[in-house]
Amino acid sequence: MRALMKIKTNAKINLYLDVIDKYPDGFHKIESIFQTVTLSDNLTFYEIQKGICITSNDVSLPIDEKNIVYKTIKKIKDIAKIDKGIHVHINKNIPMCAGLGGGSANSAGTLYAINKLWDLGLREDKLIDIAKGLGSDVPYFLIGGTQAVTGKGEKLSTLLPISDIWFVLIHPPLSLSTAKVYQHPALKIRPSHRSANKYSLRFKKVIYELQKSNWGKVIYNRLELPAFCIYPELYELKLKIKKMGFPYVGMTGSGSTFFVIVESKKQGKELIKKLNYKTHLVKTTSMAIKEL
Repeated sequence: MRALMKIKTNAKINLYLDVIDKYPDGFHKIESIFQTVTLSDNLTFYEIQKGICITSNDVSLPIDEKNIVYKTIKKIKDIAKIDKGIHVHINKNIPMCAGLGGGSANSAGTLYAINKLWDLGLREDKLIDIAKGLGSDVPYFLIGGTQAVTGKGEKLSTLLPISDIWFVLIHPPLSLSTAKVYQHPALKIRPSHRSANKYSLRFKKVIYELQKSNWGKVIYNRLELPAFCIYPELYELKLKIKKMGFPYVGMTGSGSTFFVIVESKKQGKELIKKLNYKTHLVKTTSMAIKEL
């Protein structure tokens, strides 16, 4: 069966993540800095007579209507009133439930691919509107790069790009539920952080320090404390990495993946040799989706 299109969809890390309020619908208001990195899933699209078929190399990935790629295709078909068939094979490399946005990246990549394959002619602003209905951070993965992210995760402002920074991603064998982390009593929202302005004063300072690569004043994640309460091993891992001489380490999203800034690819490889966890050596990229 001949492939119609092959793409890769990159993961993201949260260099900074604060929770500053809670909406009436239960979602939280965040301020965050998202950055795409060179860890990707590969999606291959095939034409079939009818229906939606999802396959994957990862047997733990749902391949029915619960799959976000399935939901994405169904939403496009409903909006465009098209009844074409499509088969998508998802080759997973991005760990799931790890704070890296793999599912959202797959959704955004599918929006991009189907728009081209079916000649829908949807502009980026329309794709972003559709993406908002699929997941809070799906819009980000249509753009990628270095972004200031606010609201529920759907409001984006492009920042100056961060170039050629190497990270080691560490994946502890622990799965954290995003809902449980956000609902944990250890998550405190300080009233002083609430702001009617576009950004809080603290976030403005973080963006300023980011442009100067002052990582010690940038890397922060308010969700670390509730995650550490659920799994104290995560706190121990962070301390261990710092004691090894790597001060710039943080958890991404609601966990459980950590990122560590290293000075070079060589130093990253040396760190990986000392760790007994699944790891990836990655660097920053401005690209969220790439055709192969």
